[in-house]
Order: sequence, then structure tokens, then C-alpha cells
Amino acid sequence: MSIQAISSKVISTLGNKESLIPIMLKDGVDSASLTYNSYKAGGIVEGKDRAIDEFGTQAIWIGGIPFFKKLIDKTAYKSAKLNPGVDVRIIANKEYAAWAKENAQGIMSNTKAQTVKSAITDCLKNGGEKAKNLYKGKIIAATALTLITYFTLTKLKHKNTKDSVLKKMNKEVKDSFIYEDKNEPLIFAGFNKYGKKVSFKGMAKNLADAVMFNPVHNMKIIDAGITTERLACSRNKTEFAEHAIKEGGFLFFLYGFGNIIENGINKFSSKVLNKPIDLSIDVLTDGNLAKALKNGTIEKDLAGLKECTSLTDKLNFIKNNPDNILVQAAKKSKIVATTKDSLGNKVLDTSKYIDMKEIQTLSDNLHNINEKFIGSNQSVNKFLNSTKGLKVGSVMANIVISCLFLGYLMPKAVYKYREWKTGTKEFHVEKDIRNKKAA
Repeated sequence: MSIQAISSKVISTLGNKESLIPIMLKDGVDSASLTYNSYKAGGIVEGKDRAIDEFGTQAIWIGGIPFFKKLIDKTAYKSAKLNPGVDVRIIANKEYAAWAKENAQGIMSNTKAQTVKSAITDCLKNGGEKAKNLYKGKIIAATALTLITYFTLTKLKHKNTKDSVLKKMNKEVKDSFIYEDKNEPLIFAGFNKYGKKVSFKGMAKNLADAVMFNPVHNMKIIDAGITTERLACSRNKTEFAEHAIKEGGFLFFLYGFGNIIENGINKFSSKVLNKPIDLSIDVLTDGNLAKALKNGTIEKDLAGLKECTSLTDKLNFIKNNPDNILVQAAKKSKIVATTKDSLGNKVLDTSKYIDMKEIQTLSDNLHNINEKFIGSNQSVNKFLNSTKGLKVGSVMANIVISCLFLGYLMPKAVYKYREWKTGTKEFHVEKDIRNKKAA
């Protein structure tokens, strides 16, 4: 793989709104910075407490839902004799389901054995109710198990920190008196008084909404649950406030302000620099786009889909026009999936859902870049090279700004609040444990 291909892959991943990698990167910087600041403020006890919380949470946050989903796929789906690779949104739409079954080709990519037609047919039995209910159950169970895992980690962390403080106190008095924790609550003892006003009200409804098909949306649900648990399990009022500052800032920037920055950069590039960068780097670096711009065929290609009136017509257009720039770009953007038939040839994977809203957005972006190119009076290579450069710059700028906010400003805000509230940056939880045992 060439350097250009590798760099394009990196930028494509970091700039993908549905990828977990940029979220993991930003959260990793946030976790590392908070752990470092904790060591500086409260020594090894707070540093260890923070490291367990931040990096343990990150592992559960990123890996929890995929792990439990896979576990359910291997058990419940296997028992039900259904293939989890069939997108349930297809099953829920009668017109789409009929088209998917009729046009099914190739082998399911997750089994390498079962045909796409067979997998879809199985899921459509009894009106598809079994497949739809099983999927809903999988999402709810995976989310609940992930949050229970985090809750367990939190309680274990609290016990570990308390034990560390008691051990430290025993060393300080040179074992003249042994501090023991005789009233340590059970792991599932519940929430404490500082979090009693925090509830999970509304979580069930959110789970039932159509956010369960996107991994980033799954993370939003987990984020909401983890934030609730962190607030509810706070060990004192100061920690409650620190969690509120940290979690509020993290969620606001990651899911709100970060998108505002990205959209602002995109609009500036398009309207001021006349270089639209809404398309993914994979599409911008694809030779098919350069060819379509040079031959002036983009508008003709886009018109084909506009002439389609029904969902079936649109799906047939995508299936029957693999050389159309819109279809090619959709495959590059992973809006349209492919699989292989028995001869190893790539064919459209009808078990994977094609979101027509995403197709329309892609069509609008192709129309926009075509108009800007026509008005640029530049060669195709010069226009695309400058556009790709701006795309790379926008993705990296978003990452840098995010890391600066999450890795520097937010930790500073947390410890500035602590210093203002308590008069010191020392670990207040350790102080509370000491005071309680010395009393």
C-alpha cells in the first residue's frame, strides 16, 4: 500500500462521522490529560483512581456494546437460526424487503457460506417479527450489560481507592494502629446521596428510537448512561460537580460544538475558497471523480436517480448502474455495500441497508463540487489537489481543536473549580476517607 493510500485511509477514518476512531482518539487525549493532572494534584492515590476510571471506562465505552452484540449474535441469533448480518431496517420495510429478496446475490460476508437470499428469506418468516424483536432485544441487552459493567467498575474503583488510602494511613502511623474498613458496602449497594436526584428516566425511549443502527449513536446512549452513573455514584458534592463539568464539557464538544466547528470549516471552504470538502477523502482521491469532472458527466449521472419515483426504482437504479458516479461514490463512502458471489465477483449486497437520505446528500455534494469546478477555470488535477489539501487540513484542524479543548481546557476547568471550592487541589475523596476514619 502506497504512502498516499495510507494517508487517505487515515484521513478517511478520522473524518468519518460514523467511525469510532476519532472519538476514541479524542477521548484518549482527554483521559490521559485528566490522569496526568490527577497525579499532579492528588498524588498516586488520585492518579490511580482517575486512571482506572478513565481508561477502564474507555475500554467499556468502546468495547462494551460490540462485545455483547457479538455474544448475542453467537448465542441468541444462532439459537433462532437467523443471520445477524441482515439489516433489520430492510425487514421492517415491506417494499424494501421484497426488493432485497428478489435481487439477492452472493454470499453473506459474515459467514462466507450462507447465501444472501437465504439469510433474507429466513429473517422475513412470520412477517419478520422474530428478526425485528430479536434485534431490539439485542440492542437493549447489550446497552444494559455495558452499563452494568461500568457500574461494577465504578464500585470496584471506589473500594480500591479506599483500601489504598487506609493502607497509606497505616504506613504513616508505622502500624501503631491498623485502620480497617468494617463497613464497606457491597459492589451493588446502589447510588449514594449525592446522586439521588439523577435518574435514568427517558433512557428506555431513547433506546427504542432509531439511533441503534449507528455505532456513534450507540455511543451517545452509553455516554448518557455513564454520565448518569458517574453523577449518581459521586462520593461527595465536589466530585459530583467535577463530574458535571467534565462530562458536560465532553458531551457538548464531542457531539455538539465539534460538529459546529466542522460545518463551519466546510462552509468557509465552499463559499469563500470555492472548494467544497463535504465529500469523503476516499471519493476525492478516487479516479472516477476526476474522470467524471473531466468528461462533464456528473449532472447526467445525477439526473438518473432524480427520475426515479419509488423506492424500488431507486434501488434498481443503484443496482443496475455500477458505472454511475453517484453509485461509485456511494460505494466509496460505504453507503452502498458489496459482497462476492461464488465466482469471487463483487455484487451488490442487498442484506445491507441503503439509506436514501445519505444518497441524496451525496448527490447534492457531487452537484456542488461539479458547479465549483466548472466555475474555477482550473484543471481537474489542480482543482482536486487543492480540494484534497483543504479536506486534510479541515479534518486535522478538527482533531487538534478537539484535543486542545478536551485535553487541556476541560481538565484545567475541573481543577480550577476544585481549587476555588476547597481552597486546594488535593484529592478531596482521600481527605474525606481520612477524616472519617480518624473520627
